Parts: sequence; structure tokens; C-alpha cells
Amino acid sequence: MKSYALAVVGLIFLLWLLALAGSVSAAGNTYTVNTTSYTNDGSCDPLSSGDCTIWEAINAAIGGDVDTIAFDIPFTDTNYGYNTTGVWTIVLTRNLPSVTGEIVDGTTQAMNVVSDANPYGPEIEISGEGQGSYQTSWPIGSNNTIKGLAINRCSYYCLVVNGDGNTIIGNYIGTDATGSTDVTDGLSGILLGNGTDNNVIGGPSDADRNVISGLTQGGIRIFQTTGNTTGNVIQGNYIGTDRTGTQPVGNGYGIKIESEAHDNTIGPGNVIAFNSEDGVWVHDQNTDGNTITQNSIHSNGDLGIDLTNDGNDSVEAPVFSSHTCHSASGTAPINAAVELFTGPDDEGQTYLTTVFADGSGNWSASGFLADETYLTATATDTDGNTSEFSSVAGCGLRGYVPLAAKRY
Repeated sequence: MKSYALAVVGLIFLLWLLALAGSVSAAGNTYTVNTTSYTNDGSCDPLSSGDCTIWEAINAAIGGDVDTIAFDIPFTDTNYGYNTTGVWTIVLTRNLPSVTGEIVDGTTQAMNVVSDANPYGPEIEISGEGQGSYQTSWPIGSNNTIKGLAINRCSYYCLVVNGDGNTIIGNYIGTDATGSTDVTDGLSGILLGNGTDNNVIGGPSDADRNVISGLTQGGIRIFQTTGNTTGNVIQGNYIGTDRTGTQPVGNGYGIKIESEAHDNTIGPGNVIAFNSEDGVWVHDQNTDGNTITQNSIHSNGDLGIDLTNDGNDSVEAPVFSSHTCHSASGTAPINAAVELFTGPDDEGQTYLTTVFADGSGNWSASGFLADETYLTATATDTDGNTSEFSSVAGCGLRGYVPLAAKRY
């Protein structure tokens, strides 16, 4: 009886260990890419096959738990310094396989080789220069984190989001791996469409910021053809600039929202500048509820914010009735949030403050310092529709300079 009891206790202990092992494995595996080769022999196992390519790592991670794709490529790799000193370049010959529910973390390369080989940005570059024309570089599914990569030289779209709940942070998309030069002839950096919800591009910290620049058509395109494209947040990114946010590496438009995509949020903290067309373009009927808040939008070729074909319900911009460099008042849609900006043009380079219009549409603000040439404002109505920028009000600290029309 005693030996039986001991056996039962031993069995219970063994089952507990197995359960514990199962719970540990549920946390997911790490698949480490150790070469820039873009091949697939069916195995991500450096011990048996000699290598693990990014293609093989993605295939190994598909399904099951949340796995991590990390990088540890040696300095002896053929494509070290291929396009940029201090950067390992993976040249795509076809699109990357789609990932769902995984973490792809380019920042692991610097940690694993104990060297910040590229102090200006990512160490891992995914280049579409080996693909044919009109090929997407990377379609992704839902619930992924894409982090710390340079994704460039795309022939069509760099990153196509086909799912929900993705986080895209710390990447250079469209530029070279130093974040200073346009190297991409593709249409758009990131495409959100076909009912993609609740994706986050960028974030509040410097480490979260994406640089999305140098695309011929636009930085980010948000559209809806099937399902609802809604709840997406774009914040803290540099769109149309270099990695410092100060030098031009323009796209066509910065961000375009169209085809009934609704209730998305642009901001806070994006710098959207130096694009050859609009900074933010909201287009089409029922493309509404899109809130554009607390960004730095300036020096774009057309309008800072452009509403066309009843985009954002064509909500009216605020009107100034009085203004100085420290206070302003005017009218806006009833109960709208009025954001005030100052800048060198008719956009909004520097966010100042937010006030609310009352039930009659009157608003007033004070206690700010508009130290640039102009004062402008936007209105966001109670349905979340943000207007174009208002007509400019001359501040006076730097003198009122007549503003040339852009495209009227």
C-alpha cells in the first residue's frame, strides 16, 4: 500500500512537471535568423541544416503560440554592408510569407552581436530590389508586432496589413537604413485595408516611432472595400521626413484615408511634412469620424489637411474673430474641439492648445505663445470628424507675411 501511494504521488508529480512544461512552451518559441540568404529548405535549424533564413523562420513560426523571430547574423555574412555600412540586407526575390500572431524583432540583431553597427537606425534591412514589378514586399495577418526593421526598395507596397491588432513600431519604411535617403520607387509604405481594425502604427516614445518616407504615391493609405476599416491609430511617426524629423524625404501624400474607412485616429505626435501633395487627405462620402489631433503638419505641397468628396462630412474649419500671439476667439461647429497651432505656413507646425466651442459655436483661448508667423486652427466635431486647417491669422511676433495660394 505504501509503495502504491508513493507511485501515485510520483505520477502526480510527473503530471505536474508535464503541465508546467506545457505552460512554458505556451509562451512560444524563438526562431533565430542567422543568414541574409532568401531561400527555403524547409528547416529553421542551424544545427541540422546549417542555416535559418527569414523565410524559414516565418514558416516555422506559423500557427500555435506567439513566437519570436529574432536575428543573429554574423559579420562574415555575404550581405553585411550590402547597401549600407553596418547593416545586414535580406534581398527578397518574392514576397515574405505572411505572419499571424508573431513578433518579428529586428532590434535583436544589435543585442545578439553586441554591436550597434548602424547607429542611425535598424541593423536589418529587408529590400524588395530583387522582386519584379508590382509585387508587395510583405503582407501580414493579425496580432503581430513588426519592430526595428528597414523595409525599402519596394516595387509596389512595402507592408500590406490584412488583419487586426498589429503593432508596427521602430521601423524605417521607404528610406535607407540610416533614415536619410529615399531609395524606394514603390507606391505606399503601409497599406491598411479590407476591414483591418485596431492596428497601431508608431507610439508615444522615440523607440516606437516609424520613419515612413520616400514613397511615390503616399506614406500610409487607409481604405475600405470589405468589412470595416476602423479603430486604427497612427501616432508619433515621421512621415515625409528623415529620421530627425527636420529634413525632407517626401512622399506623394503623407496619409490618405478613403473608401469609407472610418473612425481612425491620426495623432498625437506625428510629424507630417515635405510631402509633395497633401499632408493628410480624407476622401469620399462615408469616410468619416477620422480624428486628426495634435500633430505637426507643415511644408506639404498642397494642403496640410484636405477633405474632398465629403470626406469627414466636410466639417467646417474654425473662423477667427479676434487673435493675438497670446489669445484668440472665434466660431466653430457646436461643441467642437478646437486645436490651435502656430507655424510658418497655412498648416500647423506646432500644436498650442485645445479648447471647446460652446452650444452656440463660440470659442476662446488664451495663455499660449504663437511665436511663428501664423496662427491656424482645426475643429473636431462630436462625431470625431476633423476639419481642414482654418484660414491663417497673422500673429505679429515675426510679422504678417501675405501667404501665397497653393492650389486654389
